[in-house]
Amino acid sequence: MKCLEGKLTRRQTLALMAGTVVSMLAPGLCRAQTQLVLLRMALSIDTLGEINIDDARAAYMALINEYNSGHGGRVSAEVVPGVFVPSGELLRDFRQDTIQCFGATALEYAKLLEFVDPEFLVLQDYLADGMEYVLLVHSSSSFETIASLRDAQILTHLHRDMALLPAWLGTLLAANNLPQPERFFGAMTSSAKINQVVLPVFFRRAGGACLARRSWETAVELNPQLGRDLRVLAVSPRIIPIAIGFRRNCNAMGRKLLLDSMLNVTSTASGRQMAALYQANRFLQRPASVMKGTLEMIRQYERVSAQMAGPRNGKP
Repeated sequence: MKCLEGKLTRRQTLALMAGTVVSMLAPGLCRAQTQLVLLRMALSIDTLGEINIDDARAAYMALINEYNSGHGGRVSAEVVPGVFVPSGELLRDFRQDTIQCFGATALEYAKLLEFVDPEFLVLQDYLADGMEYVLLVHSSSSFETIASLRDAQILTHLHRDMALLPAWLGTLLAANNLPQPERFFGAMTSSAKINQVVLPVFFRRAGGACLARRSWETAVELNPQLGRDLRVLAVSPRIIPIAIGFRRNCNAMGRKLLLDSMLNVTSTASGRQMAALYQANRFLQRPASVMKGTLEMIRQYERVSAQMAGPRNGKP
């Protein structure tokens, strides 16, 4: 496989000089140390959710430093300064080919489809087959349908996996000919702590709670009474909220080596730290076809949002 030849761009040269180049790949990238297979990557701030950005950066840098120490300082990939960037910056840079690998929410992924290589998505293991959101209410409450939750207080879990919650609730309400969440519910409050999401519903201080099914199942394991006194009113389709992808025209060797590093990330101590931060056991490669159901929901949400746009004179 041919290495990237020719002059580096001014942006790449400055990044190299500034010391922001990092390698996540194995040794032996090119036969000559002066040759580069350069892949630039960034992650969206929106993928952090409840994770502290400084903790996430530290975990990435620990992983990067470990890889760097193993191949004599030769360059194979670079990460943008700060690692995490605002959504608009990620979208712009990926479209302009100034980054070739991204970590993004499904909402951002949907805006980049024409540029994404459909054969090389990387997902956390528990997301590979999709996940579900649940809407919980108290078993003794009068809430029997989504329509009965009008003006109710809804608590939501602040977590990176909940990136598609607005899309799910928006399409769920629209399917029942109801207004969008911000107009239909009385209030929506988020918390990073599961107990602060489910216990107010348990004690009848809030109408409902939205969280991932896997988080709900964990809560029930720790406190079985929650499972007896709370019930699921609605369940989302299986969706994938976050993915890592590559640009169609990126260097094939660079992509392969970076992909191999991601798939074997738990083989090192710092890699295991990274996986633990994201509550994953490993990362898996999947084709873009696994995103079909997720994209269908996003497109439906976009249509609903467009239809709902316009004068808003209070709740109907």
